[in-house]
Amino acid sequence: MWRRLGHKGEQTLTAALDNPDGDARFRDQEARADAEDKRRRAAEREAQRPLCKRCGGKFTDERWEETTARTAWKVGDLSVCGPCHADDVARKEAAAEAARIQAATPPEPEPEHDQEPGKLRGLFRRRG
Repeated sequence: MWRRLGHKGEQTLTAALDNPDGDARFRDQEARADAEDKRRRAAEREAQRPLCKRCGGKFTDERWEETTARTAWKVGDLSVCGPCHADDVARKEAAAEAARIQAATPPEPEPEHDQEPGKLRGLFRRRG
């Protein structure tokens, strides 16, 4: 009689060498090891995920990829998350729109100086 590691009870030598459930156990063990490896890699990736300097939120996968891509100079401030970056873009667009409106608006004409020569203007103006 033989005792096999991981098995309960005793087996004959031919039954122990036959190993009928060994392949299934190996597949189960391999699946558990793969799942543990995936979990560990995901935890390491989350630990490396950058945080936003403004709000402290974690970057989304898309924003993280944008900031690490070769064209990172196009994405603005690399230290802010997606929503904060969107706020920056909206603020810049609003400022550009205000500048366009101000440039398109003609300047207001200065008031005419048709006051009588004897009257004072401003703080010491005479009351009539």
